[in-house]
Amino acid sequence: MSSRQWYAVSAIAAALLVGGCESGQSVDAAPTSNASKATTTPRASTPAAPLLNRRGENGAVVQQDGLVGAGKLDIVNGNSDDFAVVVTNGDPKKPQATIYVQGNSNATLNGIDGTYYVYLKTGKDWDEATLAFTREREFQKFDDPFDADSDWEITLQPSIGGNASTSDVPSF
Repeated sequence: MSSRQWYAVSAIAAALLVGGCESGQSVDAAPTSNASKATTTPRASTPAAPLLNRRGENGAVVQQDGLVGAGKLDIVNGNSDDFAVVVTNGDPKKPQATIYVQGNSNATLNGIDGTYYVYLKTGKDWDEATLAFTREREFQKFDDPFDADSDWEITLQPSIGGNASTSDVPSF
């Protein structure tokens, strides 16, 4: 039993006990006649809601504010996990753009301006309304900046001899 279900059961049991005592009735541990025996029927447990596994469309630019430059970023996702790739000149909460890249797929983001940083979000169940994964979330950042005067390609899987390091970052 999960802790959430346990607390719900405990709260119901406590409310029943307190409710019976507040009305001035005593609670007998063993009723003396058959007529006063209370019968209970087990409550059907509510089935857990199924876990969602929503996904964005591969290559969809799901957030955009300022794609006006000539820079291009090719993204090769060699993982089975989906990623949201965030391009920003500073704060990842205020990106130039966010592009969704499905697992084992490629996508290209055009129109990047200035020196920028690449942040990554990955997880399960993409919520389009909040632009976030709802489960198993991880957040990373490429350590070095990119410049829009060059076209770049990033590969979203660790590789021996790779030339770009990433660091874990707080959620954004």
